[in-house]
Amino acid sequence: MPADTKSHLCLPLDAEMISALAKMTQAIGTADWFDCVLNLLGSVCAIDSGGVMMYHRQQRPRRILHRFNPQERALPEDAYLSGPYVLCPNYQMFAQGCPSGIYWLRDIAPDDFYESEFYRIFYSQIGLSDSIDLLWRINDDTALNIFIERSIRNYKFQPEDMVAIKLLQPLIFASAAKHHELTAMAMRRDSDNLTHRKVQSTIENFASSLLTQRERQVLFYMISGYSSALTAQRLNTTEGTIKIHRKNIHKKLDIGSQAELFSLFINCIAFASPDGAADPLQVYQSTPKASRLTQNLAPAT
Repeated sequence: MPADTKSHLCLPLDAEMISALAKMTQAIGTADWFDCVLNLLGSVCAIDSGGVMMYHRQQRPRRILHRFNPQERALPEDAYLSGPYVLCPNYQMFAQGCPSGIYWLRDIAPDDFYESEFYRIFYSQIGLSDSIDLLWRINDDTALNIFIERSIRNYKFQPEDMVAIKLLQPLIFASAAKHHELTAMAMRRDSDNLTHRKVQSTIENFASSLLTQRERQVLFYMISGYSSALTAQRLNTTEGTIKIHRKNIHKKLDIGSQAELFSLFINCIAFASPDGAADPLQVYQSTPKASRLTQNLAPAT
């Protein structure tokens, strides 16, 4: 492994690290704090891209900062926030109530994550090979998520990277607590709230007019990248039963692949009724094709 991608197994207080720590401390309560945190992490761990997001239960994630090379990404920057975030392993862990901590993608991704349509259509198109997230919980409904990433052109993160980041974790989280205290009155964006409500409605009601409740549970595991075996374990049934459910889902939705299912789910988000019980798939299928395109391109209001 090249020397410039290795992390220290201990953290000597060299000039670069002392400077990064001082700048993070000085920036508490200002918009520069997020940049300073990424700079501090970059002083002990080689990173190619990264950023900061605010996770919410009642609205879609809010991007605060994102550093990346646009030439390595085949998707628009806002593609994640338009709906696919709900299938992200890190967001799912947040929604399930995980505690504050450091989460390495290789440890939290479902067993079929790298074979899933979410990975093929979204994750692999943003030029990443690996990621580590520092998730700091503000409360049960909100968390600050600081993420660092490695490009597909570089090595994935190594155990020594985690050692270095864990040594910094108490400092970063303490700094995050003070920063949040000083900036807690930031306003929520109504458009974010509406988009999240549509995503939640899609999760709760997608294909409800065609599928049984059990089939819809299996469907969500399918688009999240879970194998039949792991889905069976989560739903306390047999792998054979899950395969039968999958076959019935494909038949009832008239689709032939995981790619079609993933695309159908994402396309239906724009047609969901926030806080309503209508099946967005039924609305989508009853809408003329020309109007479908217009609806999917329209910004949330």
